Amino acid sequence: MPIPPKGWGAVEILIWDYYQELTKLGHEVQIVNTPNPNEIINQVNSFNPDFVHLQYDNFYRVLEHINCPNKAATTHYGYLEQPNKHGGYRGLFNGFINSKFRIFCLSEGIKNTYINNGCDPSRLEVTPNGARHDLFRYTEEPKHTDRSIYLAKITDRKKQYLYQNIDSLYFAGNMDDYRFDKNRSNYLGEWSKETLYENLTDYSNLVLLSDGEADPLVTKEAMMAGLGLVLSEYSVANLDLTKPYIDVIPNNKLNDVEYVKNVIVNNRQKSLKYRNEIRDYAIENFSWENVVRDFVNKI
Repeated sequence: MPIPPKGWGAVEILIWDYYQELTKLGHEVQIVNTPNPNEIINQVNSFNPDFVHLQYDNFYRVLEHINCPNKAATTHYGYLEQPNKHGGYRGLFNGFINSKFRIFCLSEGIKNTYINNGCDPSRLEVTPNGARHDLFRYTEEPKHTDRSIYLAKITDRKKQYLYQNIDSLYFAGNMDDYRFDKNRSNYLGEWSKETLYENLTDYSNLVLLSDGEADPLVTKEAMMAGLGLVLSEYSVANLDLTKPYIDVIPNNKLNDVEYVKNVIVNNRQKSLKYRNEIRDYAIENFSWENVVRDFVNKI
């Protein structure tokens, strides 16, 4: 996929945002984006960098062949904190633990998962995702005060098909789940980045009810646009859950559509009162300016 992506592609967005913010701070950054491991090794070694950060876990073995002594890797695997769901991922997980590079974890929960499975804590850093507050249009008075949005690739992990009968809930994302009816009026299609930046603020709150997440970028993006959050227990990484505009659906209630609907509607009504506070909280804690300065210190 291209970096930056034209539509869906959270990791590609993150890589591009890191690139832009690090460049602003005066660092020379090169993005290597190729599916050929030998090409990755050659490009990186030719660049002769001071630090290498791998963002695609399947290629962790290339780090053994990269000359830079300061190397880190991040995995964006959604079920990392649920070892019972690792399945085919177990080999990659153990590969990370048994390698020598540093591991940049997207949350404290992920860090603890590595520690609990025998990883040396000195190799671990917590580096949460940020979001671009400067790109999202923001308004105190959204156009759709009676609508919530579920903004994510439509997959089994995200469970959108369970909630499509909630009339006031709208969905945007590229399709990857045959159970979701793309012909329904509450499906908005896949949004381009321009549409995302311009239109997200016109909704009242965001819904993300995945059964597994690492550190979802979309929650930070939604708050940058002033939206409250209705989340599953696995979608709350790095958030302050005492905030009145963040509601968490217990795992044992995710299939209770009427319960979920009531929480979404109540959160929507509450969140409209907190839009300025939501955006301020997001900028203070998740703006790339602050996240990348902390990232550089950990490098």
